Amino acid sequence: MTPITIDDTIHSIAAAYPEIIDLLADFGFTQIRQPMMIQTIGRYMTLRKGCEMRGFDIELLIHYLRDHGIPVEEIK
Repeated sequence: MTPITIDDTIHSIAAAYPEIIDLLADFGFTQIRQPMMIQTIGRYMTLRKGCEMRGFDIELLIHYLRDHGIPVEEIK
């Protein structure tokens, strides 16, 4: 499995790990399930930007994704 980074776009992450859509929605990114969200905003939105915009703790998201089998690189 190729690790993702918090600066990868949601679009590219979803292409590699389609299951991440449900994980992100369950974490609190509820709008991610709206039709065309991945194809539009997802092309420039990153995990880092999304957490900043929503006020989510990026470290908690990283641990959540890792706990669900998504390999995430360390924050640099």
